[in-house]
Amino acid sequence: MTENAIICISRECGSGGRDLGDRIGEMLGIPVYGKELISKVAKKSDMSEEYVKNHEENPSYSHILGVPIGHPALGVQYDGIMTPEKLFLVQTEVIKEIAREEKSCVFVGRCADIILQGRENLYSFFVHAPREYRIERIMETENLSRREAKKKVKQIDWERSSYHDYYTGIKWGHPSNYDLVINTAKSGIDRAAGAIIEYIK
Repeated sequence: MTENAIICISRECGSGGRDLGDRIGEMLGIPVYGKELISKVAKKSDMSEEYVKNHEENPSYSHILGVPIGHPALGVQYDGIMTPEKLFLVQTEVIKEIAREEKSCVFVGRCADIILQGRENLYSFFVHAPREYRIERIMETENLSRREAKKKVKQIDWERSSYHDYYTGIKWGHPSNYDLVINTAKSGIDRAAGAIIEYIK
């Protein structure tokens, strides 16, 4: 494997992106960061983990700033009111710190692929699948009714897309933004993991 590889996975709800990240981490013996970022961001921002959890990958834009942030820029002071935009900048710092400290790792979501743009040995992948496949997978893994699963897939896809587009100014899921786009309905998790590992060798 390429030394000091940073693997970023963006994913549609129900496509198995988190499972794919975990599988890659297991196969390569490297750490995976997704929801694991919550405690680190909470500590750095001096906010509760519950607050961070409620605002991560969620387009709850600030009524104070009220304009798209575009590409993330550091240097914002965190005194006063902690707006969602400032929280995103804290998360940006945390992701960059992890990328500096880890020899190799996997990031799942959190706009890590854009935050780390320009870094050597950065690999970005988008994981998707047909909506019906994702609905059925959510029904099975989370024990939801079809109606509940359909609603969840639609809502989370919208939240992730809106969050990503708002904070980065780059369209979420557009094939030109990624090294590979993988359909897990066809590949399955293990084959997708193998394809990614082979790609970064």
